[in-house]
Amino acid sequence: APVIGMIEGSVWGGACEVAMACDILIATPDAAFAITPAKLGVPYNLGGLMTLINMIPLPIVKEMLFAAQPLPADQALNLGIINYIKPASEIEAFVHDMAASICVNSPLSISVMKEELRLLTSAHALSPELFERIQGLRQIVYDGRDYQEGIDAFRQKRKPNFSGK
Repeated sequence: APVIGMIEGSVWGGACEVAMACDILIATPDAAFAITPAKLGVPYNLGGLMTLINMIPLPIVKEMLFAAQPLPADQALNLGIINYIKPASEIEAFVHDMAASICVNSPLSISVMKEELRLLTSAHALSPELFERIQGLRQIVYDGRDYQEGIDAFRQKRKPNFSGK
């Protein structure tokens, strides 16, 4: 079944990834989307990256990952990341109406089309060699000083002082 995400406020990190996994997104004007592992000194997981690049244009994914700054709802709408912006007072009724309009259509047809879209958008072959190379790159981060600095800064509620090592 299609998953409709109703976003009020900001979604950061894993919550942003969950939102990007939805089929349809409706957000309030104050919504924002952020992926912030660079602020913590950690790499983002491969499954999460695939979810993001299947939903967000690659230059925007790069900006979100590298700058770790929130993407406002109006920009997300302009980029086609979200479907609609609705005021908080109207969003719930709008989402219910959309769900009702989907429910009157053929469940079998919708199910097959959703699976076809999932298969087509996840058709990125990842060889064992490429997977190992990526894992090796991720291990560089985990073995580096910046990783521990990110964890320490998060725990101490301070800005990290990354050295690039």
